[in-house]
Amino acid sequence: MRYGGALALTLVLAGTLAGCGGDGREAQTSLREGVYEYELSESYLLERGLPPEQAANENGAHEVTLSDGRFIDRWLNGRGVRGSCWGTYAESGNGVTFRFTGGCFGDWSMRYELDGDVVEWSGVKALAPNAGPEEQEVAEVFNGVPWTRVGDPR
Repeated sequence: MRYGGALALTLVLAGTLAGCGGDGREAQTSLREGVYEYELSESYLLERGLPPEQAANENGAHEVTLSDGRFIDRWLNGRGVRGSCWGTYAESGNGVTFRFTGGCFGDWSMRYELDGDVVEWSGVKALAPNAGPEEQEVAEVFNGVPWTRVGDPR
């Protein structure tokens, strides 16, 4: 199975609304703009069927920035090579659709649950025109890991 170089960013956002319980804490109910981090380890990619050379090239630490309906995913792989992809995102309920406009291909949508600054993703779905079985598998592998919000957009 060949996975395209579409290191899909995988976005995680945690939005806040004022809590109403009187304890002063914010109830997170929607995604929040910001900088998120996640990791695609070589072992994770190997366990999900990537060939060893591809897993060595496409693993790494990712930093995704979500701001004003746009995202950019920057990464550094285990070999010290940097890369990036960018596009747009749109939230609907507890779902988000990501569409690339540069650097990568393979649009997708997914649902999220928030736990503080951590976003857990589920229901990853590859979108047309790249929505075949292999593209679905790629979307699940590259977008199924949690993201952690580490700061505001820069």
